[in-house]
Amino acid sequence: MQPLAVNGSPHKDGRLAIMLAKLEVPTAHLSDGIEGAYQAILKSDPVVFATPVMWFNMSALMKELLERIPESEEDFPCYDKTAYFFAMCDEDGAQQTIGLMMSATNHMGFSIPRHASYIYNNKMADKSENLWQLKAIDELKNRLVDSNYTTRPSLLEK
Repeated sequence: MQPLAVNGSPHKDGRLAIMLAKLEVPTAHLSDGIEGAYQAILKSDPVVFATPVMWFNMSALMKELLERIPESEEDFPCYDKTAYFFAMCDEDGAQQTIGLMMSATNHMGFSIPRHASYIYNNKMADKSENLWQLKAIDELKNRLVDSNYTTRPSLLEK
C-alpha cells in the first residue's frame, strides 16, 4: 500500500499543505470532502493525520473525519494500519492535539509506532533544541518510505 497524508486544514494551499508536500506522498485534503479522504485512507498505509492547532485542538475537519471512521460499514476497517501525527501551531496545544488524535485512532485499530508524533510551531521551529522541529518533516518522510526506519536511531535522538 501507498502512504497517505491527510490534511485537516481548511486551507488547501496553506502552511500545513506546504509542509506536507515535503513528504512527497499523496495528500487527501479534508476540505475536498470527508468521504473521499476516508476512502483514500482505506486504500493507504501508513497514514499521516495532520492538522493545524485551533483553540488547543484539532481542526473541525479532522474531528469530523475521526468521528466518521468508526461509523463505517465494517468493524475496525483501519485495523493494523500505521498512523503518524503532525500538528502545526502558532502558540500552544500541539501535544494535546496529537494526544487526542492518537487516542481516537488507536481505539480504531491503527498501530502507532515509536516517535509517531511531530510538532511544528511556526513561531519557534528555528529556536527548537538542535533544530528538531525543522528536522522532523524529513524524519517523518523517511519513516513513510522505509518501514524498517522505526528500528533505527531517530534524528531527534542525535
